[in-house]
Amino acid sequence: MGTSSMYDGSNRSPLLPPDFNDGDGNDNDNNPIPPNTPDQKEENNDSGEKDQPEKENPSEKPSEKEDLAPEELSSQTPQYSSWTSAKNSMSKYASGKGGQNAKGNAVSDYVKSRGGSVNAAKSAKSAKSAIKTTINIGTFFNDVSKKGVNQVLEEYQIPIEGRKPKEILNDIVNILAPTPDINDDSVARKALINTMSIIYEKFDDEKQDISLLDSFDSDVSKMLITKYIETFIYERLIHDLGSRIERKAENSNTAAKLEKELKDYIETKVSTTLKDKPLSMINSQTKNVHVLVEGLYQQCYKVLEDQL
Repeated sequence: MGTSSMYDGSNRSPLLPPDFNDGDGNDNDNNPIPPNTPDQKEENNDSGEKDQPEKENPSEKPSEKEDLAPEELSSQTPQYSSWTSAKNSMSKYASGKGGQNAKGNAVSDYVKSRGGSVNAAKSAKSAKSAIKTTINIGTFFNDVSKKGVNQVLEEYQIPIEGRKPKEILNDIVNILAPTPDINDDSVARKALINTMSIIYEKFDDEKQDISLLDSFDSDVSKMLITKYIETFIYERLIHDLGSRIERKAENSNTAAKLEKELKDYIETKVSTTLKDKPLSMINSQTKNVHVLVEGLYQQCYKVLEDQL
C-alpha cells in the first residue's frame, strides 16, 4: 500500500473515535476558557463605529493583570504587550465589525500580545512542550521508516501481541506527548491527538494491523510535523481567545464557521512557510534540533504577526 492517500481529503483533521483515550480526562481541554477578565472598551472598527463595552460591575476595580496574556499572569515577565488588543480584535472579528482584514488582524494581534513571534515561539510551558512533541514526532516516524514499526515499538517498550492498532496508537501518543500535569501542556497534547487522527483513520479497516505503518514513506514524517505545527498554533489561539468567539458570534453555527476560517487561515500560512524547510532533519539525532524547531515556529508566528 502506498502513501498517496495520506495527503487526500480535507485539511481539517477528523475527531478521533469516542473510545480513543487521550489520557488526561480533562473536559476543559475540549472547551478551554481563558481567564475571566472584564472586557475593555473595543477599539474603532474600519467603518468608524465603536463597539459597546460589556457592562461591568462598578464596585469592582479593574486589575492591572486583566491586560496580561494568560501565561503572563503566572510568570509576570515584561516581554508581553497588552492582551486587550488581542481580545478586542478577536471580538470584532467574531461580531463581524472588524472589516475585511478582521481575521488577519485578530491573529496578528494575538501573536503581538504574546510578545511577538520570537517570544510566542519559545515562551511559556505550552510552547516548550510543542517543540518537544514536534521533535518526538520526527524521531518516531523517521525511526519507523528506517527500522520498521515492530523494532521501534520494541525499543519504546510498547507491546504488540494481541492488541488492536488503536490501543497501540494510544501508547504512541502517550510516548510522543505524555499526559499533561498542567493545563498548558494539554494544548500540545490535544494538537498531537488531532494530528494523529490522520494516522488513526488508516486503521478503520479492522483487518489492518500496526504493520501498516511500515508502508508509510519518509514524507509522512514531514507531513505530520507540518500538520502538528499548524494544529498547535490554532489550538493555542483557541485555548486563549476562543471564549471571545463564543461570546461575540451571532450563534453557535457562526462561531463554528469562524473557528473553521481561523483554522484554514493558519494552516495555509503555516504550510506555505514550512514548504521546502528541512523537516526531515527533525529528530533527536540532529545537532541543535531544538534550535531548528524553535526557529520554524518563530518563522510561522512571524508570518502570522506580519500578515505576510
